[in-house]
Amino acid sequence: MAINPLMRSSTTRLMGLSSGMDTEGIIQATLRMHQFKIDSQMRNKKMIEWRQQIHTGIKDQITSLRQTYLSNLGAKSMMQRSAFNTNVASLSTASGKSVSAVSVSASTNASLGSMTINQVVSLAKGASYTSSGKVSANGNGFTNDQTLRSLNFHGGEIEFNNYKTSVTTTDNTTISMTPDDVAGLAWSDYEKATVTGSNGNTLTITKDAGGAYSFEVKNSDGVVYDSGALNFATAEDGKISLNVVGMGTVELTENESDVNIQIKGEDDKILLSDRKMNFMREATYTDGSDEVKFEKNRDDVIANNGKVINDSSFIGEANLTINGVDIKLTSNMTLSQMTNAVNNSNAGVTLSYDRMQDRFTFESKTIGGSLADINISSDSDNLLAMLAGSGGAVATEGSMAVVIINGEEVTQSTNSFEYRGVRITLNHTTEAADEPINVTVKRDTDKAVDTIKDFINAYNTLIKKLEDLLNERKTSSEASYKPLTDEEKSSLTEKQIEEWEAIAKKGIMRSDRGIQDLVSNLRKSFFEEIEGAGLSAAQIGLSTGRHDSGTGGQIMIDEEKLRAALEADPDKVADVFIKINQTDGGTKATGLLYKLDGYMRDFVNTTQSISIKALEDSLKEANARVAKMEEKMWAEEEKLYRQFAAMETALSKLNQQGDWFSSMLGK
Repeated sequence: MAINPLMRSSTTRLMGLSSGMDTEGIIQATLRMHQFKIDSQMRNKKMIEWRQQIHTGIKDQITSLRQTYLSNLGAKSMMQRSAFNTNVASLSTASGKSVSAVSVSASTNASLGSMTINQVVSLAKGASYTSSGKVSANGNGFTNDQTLRSLNFHGGEIEFNNYKTSVTTTDNTTISMTPDDVAGLAWSDYEKATVTGSNGNTLTITKDAGGAYSFEVKNSDGVVYDSGALNFATAEDGKISLNVVGMGTVELTENESDVNIQIKGEDDKILLSDRKMNFMREATYTDGSDEVKFEKNRDDVIANNGKVINDSSFIGEANLTINGVDIKLTSNMTLSQMTNAVNNSNAGVTLSYDRMQDRFTFESKTIGGSLADINISSDSDNLLAMLAGSGGAVATEGSMAVVIINGEEVTQSTNSFEYRGVRITLNHTTEAADEPINVTVKRDTDKAVDTIKDFINAYNTLIKKLEDLLNERKTSSEASYKPLTDEEKSSLTEKQIEEWEAIAKKGIMRSDRGIQDLVSNLRKSFFEEIEGAGLSAAQIGLSTGRHDSGTGGQIMIDEEKLRAALEADPDKVADVFIKINQTDGGTKATGLLYKLDGYMRDFVNTTQSISIKALEDSLKEANARVAKMEEKMWAEEEKLYRQFAAMETALSKLNQQGDWFSSMLGK
């Protein structure tokens, strides 16, 4: 029972002490009729929510069916003639290399029957230069992710020039530096090591050319507030202690030619334990108005942006010129990036690397052209020699694809072409003495039948759901099953609630007019003759069950009849499903699938939308009624508690007066 929580906090529960009455029980009994009305309204609300859920489920299932089968972009689209008219081409040959020389596939326009491919004389290709022998030093080949700098060719490495690295200056501009620029830096004759505290203060230890140490402490603004010499020879135990604000106690110990540092916080907790300080030399490089500061320890040169400068930091360049188009190569470019740079250029040449053969090939994109179509040069003296291999590149003139079919020579500019509706792909050449290849084209009725059956199965799943909802009813013993209230659910298990609600939901969509009309319209579509096709779906083996069978909307397939129709004329079958007629005003879609799609679309967009909107309005009204009823009940409850409280107060005073009179009378 819904109780106003504010009411319970405003009235004491200690009632009935003076009257002896069960005030709680009396109030709850009085409010029971209010609660009964609220529960009844909550049950109606739940029924509305269930109807909403069912309508949403129907909408989702219809949308899924339409998107999958009745859309040109659907995963299993039925809206193309290829779904009903599929030809298959197969090869047959005795043995030998002819088996793999060609691949074939048939279009819907392919002529049924057979043809003979007598010989593949040549493949279509451009002129090419190919490496002679393996190009890698170890003969194992290169991987696509290797950089050009790392490629170890049979003849050495590629020579790059103009090596540079990029360094960020103090004013955040970028300058380029050559190896000579870095090698020519004037390094300081002193070394420095710096430690930074938590507040930004820095301690810098300097070792001059004579080996003498000094220190300097700066605040975060760069102002020096402490400095001096460090003489480890006179220090007690060889240790020097400094108190640095923001660091604590800093202990320094000379260790051979270096200094170790240990830092203790204010509570003597060791923050940094006996670590060798990293002494660095300094240098400055100036390029016009831009300045770069460098530091150098025993191993690395570090620019002021934190970049370590070593051999791998410098990137070299080489230009590859093909047919007058310059293609820039860099030493850090990968092998894959190099081939892409060539292939994506306007040079008219394709570069490829075959790891198995360990060789490069430059091939002209002009099919059948000559070697004059490939002109290659480079400013790297050995680049072309590396790509060509130890014996120089092998030159091959271009050629057209030539194949003999049914004794007739056919010339093509590509290795994949269509011949009388059959897509032929040439894989390699054959000899005149090799066995011929026989190609047979036949209609693939099995595929078309399977495609139609797959759609019908999905369609029947939807129709069965709709018919079950329309025909579902409660038995006489189930008539009392209503939606449960929260109080009723509290005494049941989840499984019991689930079983109860499954029965309570039965029949709530029975005889729904919108669903009835949809099923009826879909059903009659299978009996109507398709305009322009001269056939109905029933005439090619697709019919519905008996109207009174409970499965009247589901499609029954006469597979033998359907298969015969497809064998006889697949275009006629396609017309039944997706016929579009030409009219004076344009086109008119009359095929079965267009009709089904139209009825489903109208149901979802119009009929069902109106139903869902009506349910939403009913739900809002139900919520408002429940809120109003609860408010009325809470007001009644508050009134009763106050009345009983007043009665108890009056009785208490009366009892007190009685006690006073009794005491006055000496009783």
